[in-house]
Amino acid sequence: MPREFSRGRRIAGLIQKELAVLVQREMKDPRLGMITINDAKVSRDLAYADVYFTMLPEANAETAETVLNDAGGYLRSQLAKIMSTRTTPKLRFHY
Repeated sequence: MPREFSRGRRIAGLIQKELAVLVQREMKDPRLGMITINDAKVSRDLAYADVYFTMLPEANAETAETVLNDAGGYLRSQLAKIMSTRTTPKLRFHY
């Protein structure tokens, strides 16, 4: 009988919540508009996290995706300070 919430789903929820705060408060790039982190999905081995986002000025969505993927290392290091897991998933952002 499977559990109601698997470890991957709990970690994905934590990543979504913490990234929403980090992107809002820490990212000062003017190319980013108002970004909303909609969902995060973690791979079975917890190596990758696919993060889905939307933004209000949708004209710059591809630019924002590039900026977020470039800043993925910084955001991952900030997540590692918050999360108490052995490894932190590599972040891949998708509009």
